[in-house]
Amino acid sequence: MPALTADRSPGQLVAEFDRLIGVDWPTVWAGVPQDPTGRAHWCAGFGWRALWFESGLWVRTAEGGRLLLASDAPGHPVARVEHTVWAGRAEDPVENRRVEELAEARWSACLDALNGTMGFPRWEGRWDAPDVPEPPGHGPWHDLRRRREHKDPYRAALWWFSVPQAPVIQLRMTLAPGTPSGPTVANARITLACHGPAAQKGDAR
Repeated sequence: MPALTADRSPGQLVAEFDRLIGVDWPTVWAGVPQDPTGRAHWCAGFGWRALWFESGLWVRTAEGGRLLLASDAPGHPVARVEHTVWAGRAEDPVENRRVEELAEARWSACLDALNGTMGFPRWEGRWDAPDVPEPPGHGPWHDLRRRREHKDPYRAALWWFSVPQAPVIQLRMTLAPGTPSGPTVANARITLACHGPAAQKGDAR
């Protein structure tokens, strides 16, 4: 049976999103304070608890989930806030197809849940779609050649709103090389990311 390293239900995803979408985004994008006291106070204002630094600050939310506040270095602007909704990996290559099936099922459930909260996305599709839009201000996408070469993102949905400093919201599913029929064990991941003004063109992480 594939091992699950993250397994948040669609209901838990919506609960995390409902809290996340209402935060003071300009304050988030400005960056995390460097001194421990200021950082703890800053996090508490969002209902978060600081955990550790790795490609940005990881925090624990009031809903029990983890968020990555991605930035180049402590004190730098935050480029995106990311939450891993679901992640699974095969224990043996014979389970690769099952990993893909589980990821697809959870993707559909998460997308339906977010549609009920935000309405249908501006765009939704797979890695080989030729019509990926350019969001306002910045784009969390690889170009078509790279998407087709790496099949990344494997599936994605995109929402954005005409509000200054509001995030571009991306639900993304990735399948690592080997999924579903490769000789190595496969893994898959579904993430929700809120991309901000500091995100650079082509940043699809």
